[in-house]
Amino acid sequence: MDRMTMQIDGMSCAHCVKAVRDALAELPGVEVERVDVGSATVAYDPARTPKRELLDAVRDAGYEPAGA
Repeated sequence: MDRMTMQIDGMSCAHCVKAVRDALAELPGVEVERVDVGSATVAYDPARTPKRELLDAVRDAGYEPAGA
């Protein structure tokens, strides 16, 4: 498993945290370790879910991974 911490723009409340956590948790091979306002840390199997899909899940939840 690889680990990634991403900074996320546009998050401001507990609803944002839940939306990002839920979006990432739905992906195969992903364990959500921590989500706070402005960041998320996950462990993931890149053979099952590439990094691009993690970033896309955050975007689909309505937020923008910083620097991505």
